[in-house]
Amino acid sequence: MSLPLQPDLRHENQAEHNSILLQETCFHDPCGAKNLDFKDWNITIVFYTALHYVQSYLHKKGYQTTFSNHTERNNYLANLSKMDHPIAKIVSDYVALFKVSLYTRYNPCYYHYIKQKDVCDYTKFALETLPKELGVA
Repeated sequence: MSLPLQPDLRHENQAEHNSILLQETCFHDPCGAKNLDFKDWNITIVFYTALHYVQSYLHKKGYQTTFSNHTERNNYLANLSKMDHPIAKIVSDYVALFKVSLYTRYNPCYYHYIKQKDVCDYTKFALETLPKELGVA
């Protein structure tokens, strides 16, 4: 299946789609104590929301947007941060969110060790700080 390559809002739309899922009953209050049973999925959705905002920014700026894996994208962002101020402001938090997301996806029960405050902070980063700093959404 071939995806369209025209300049459109696919990544912003996907980020917004993910944001809507985070409003569902089991995810909607990452800063509250009620929804701690799904911290692993919350972090995963938050990470992919952030990823799509980053991809949208890269696309809008005409930067590379195709990567073989997350490590390649993270390395590209680290190098890009040396000359792109908005990327420099978000790259360390983005990579930290990626790592936590990776741990929760591939290490059973790791989410038990994630603090509620961290879930809240990562959610605010992905849904508020990152789009504001990158000027997307």
